[in-house]
Amino acid sequence: MSTLAEIEAAAETLPAQEKEELFLFLAARLRTTGLAELPPPRKFTREQMEAWIKDDEEGMKRFREGR
Repeated sequence: MSTLAEIEAAAETLPAQEKEELFLFLAARLRTTGLAELPPPRKFTREQMEAWIKDDEEGMKRFREGR
């Protein structure tokens, strides 16, 4: 295998556990090369998070009510 397309096709045939192992292998290699620099953490206000939670809870209520 020498092309990305060939590697992707081979990866598709792997069982889920081996796909996870491959993913972790690649992530570790990217970290050591410095190419996978993480973006800075995003900051959210307490109000934003509370609004998301409220919206999520309302959505779950509608789901349970069948709406």
